Amino acid sequence: MKLYDIISNMKFIGIKNYKEQDIDALTCNSNEKVENGIYFCIKGTKQDGHDFALDSIKNGAVCLVVERFLDLPITQIKVDNVRYAMSYVSSVFYQTYKSKMQFIGITGTNGKTTTTFLLREILISMGKKVGLIGTEGIYINSLRLPNKLTTPDPIDLHKTINDMEQNGCEYCIMEVSAHSIALNKIDDIYYDVVGLSNITKDHLDFFVTMPNYIKCKASLFDCRHAKMGVINIDAKHTKDIVKKSNIDILTIGQEGQIKLVSTNQTLKGTEFKFEYKGKTYTCKTNLMGDYNVSNMLMAIACLANLGYEIKSILSTIKSNEFIIPGRFNLLKTETNYNVIVDYAHTPDGIKNVLSTIKKLPANKIITVFGCGGNRDKTKRPEMGEIATQLSDKTIVTSDNPRDENPEIIIDDIVRNLSGKDVVRITDRKSAIEFALSIARDGDIVAILGKGAESYQEIKGIKHPFSDYEVVDNYLKYALKDELKA
Repeated sequence: MKLYDIISNMKFIGIKNYKEQDIDALTCNSNEKVENGIYFCIKGTKQDGHDFALDSIKNGAVCLVVERFLDLPITQIKVDNVRYAMSYVSSVFYQTYKSKMQFIGITGTNGKTTTTFLLREILISMGKKVGLIGTEGIYINSLRLPNKLTTPDPIDLHKTINDMEQNGCEYCIMEVSAHSIALNKIDDIYYDVVGLSNITKDHLDFFVTMPNYIKCKASLFDCRHAKMGVINIDAKHTKDIVKKSNIDILTIGQEGQIKLVSTNQTLKGTEFKFEYKGKTYTCKTNLMGDYNVSNMLMAIACLANLGYEIKSILSTIKSNEFIIPGRFNLLKTETNYNVIVDYAHTPDGIKNVLSTIKKLPANKIITVFGCGGNRDKTKRPEMGEIATQLSDKTIVTSDNPRDENPEIIIDDIVRNLSGKDVVRITDRKSAIEFALSIARDGDIVAILGKGAESYQEIKGIKHPFSDYEVVDNYLKYALKDELKA
């Protein structure tokens, strides 16, 4: 693609050393080898991409997008915000602004992954071709690809959307993280419908205050970004967002336009009733938990906004058994106790999972969890208090410590837990094995925080690690020992 065709409608302050040329690649990584590439000089929290522009030129960049001109003999396009420019250029380069797909974006502190998977499975069951971008990977119809971030950076994001288009996808479903909104990743995507599940305490290491975090989430519900919205009106902070939004909003919840009337839960799943436009409907699903009722209502409302009939949606839900990676996965074991693995890694997430478990027939609840390093430290003691309140025994361990000392993270968690039945075991494998070793008939072991993650990040290195594999390997050997005895 010619450079002129890429920047002809772009907002920029000035151009230096302009030269018309072919552009074959985009990058914001100065170490990436490219041919005829544009390099975006992004100012990060720790490093400034402008300082590495020469490295990018050596690796094949022929044009720079900058916020200040550099003393380099190469085409430079000066803009107010390189991140915004990268989003725009990516949409032009990959031609995603012409996409005929329908876009669904789900944001919220918790529930994004579950809701997007529900939407994907329902639409596939209806015979649609679907793409999904989120925490558990990128799905292009039946193909699954790894994903480093919940919402990829614009270059990868728009390339992925283009791949979906080329593979005949009719829908692109996305988890929209708060970071992606704040960092202009999704600026050049226009959603047919966006959904907000909830806003609870998280990411204050980045947003600093809850008002900042709420404002970021609310900004998605604007006519610049979306045509329609769905909001859980029962969640904190959402009523004000509904009032201030300038797009059509369909609310869900006990006070919503799609009004939740009743819920009945068993070990086999959930049946709930809701009212919409004067009619009462019954939904049956294998998923458990009040929070999953909200997730299901969110999916139903998004599809209703897209023109699907409620009866058709409910019929499809009833005929499906939903398995969401790392979300309230009740493992099949040969033990007389149950093991549940869940991604819950926020105060609200832990409360939701353990509150659901409390409603199940169980003797004792044994909970294993930790907190991630280099993230919001203020939520750590709160998570510890919630876990001990809703568990009979709590084992505090390591999650993804990243660059922090895991012992200090655990200190933060247990700060206010003196007198509680708490055990601290830093090594996560040992902590899980200890929980399983003390479990007795009728107990439930809840392993929280990592869900389907296949690694543990320590000092910048992602070491292979899976909660599922630890459980599986332990129980295999435990069963062998029982048989020998």
